[in-house]
Amino acid sequence: MSESIRQALAREAAEAEARAEAEERGEVAPAPGQRGRKRAADPSQVYAVRIPMSKLRRLRELAEQRGTQPTALIRQWVIERLEEADTNGHRDEGESDSEAQGHVSPEGLKLGPRRQRVSYEPETRQARLHV
Repeated sequence: MSESIRQALAREAAEAEARAEAEERGEVAPAPGQRGRKRAADPSQVYAVRIPMSKLRRLRELAEQRGTQPTALIRQWVIERLEEADTNGHRDEGESDSEAQGHVSPEGLKLGPRRQRVSYEPETRQARLHV
């Protein structure tokens, strides 16, 4: 009796998954011409960002000038800003309230206000800003 296509696909998928798991454990070498699945030291996650079309055109131009993809440029800028924030703290001592509410990046992108954590205290019926 012959195997149905659905059964064959299910069997092949199970075999491929078992081999991939064995490669991760180091029990077998990756097949020739294929990369083994290796867990990243610092895994990443996809995050959707809304950017105005007028700014996207400029982003694409800058990325092309730098010989990179727009997504790579966005990622680079975000990582640079996070590292800068870690170096300088969340807010510089000399930064005014108007500067904290929003500013323009060196590339001309208008950045919104920084988010601050707020909690509600039911006993006093007050919102508390965590700085």
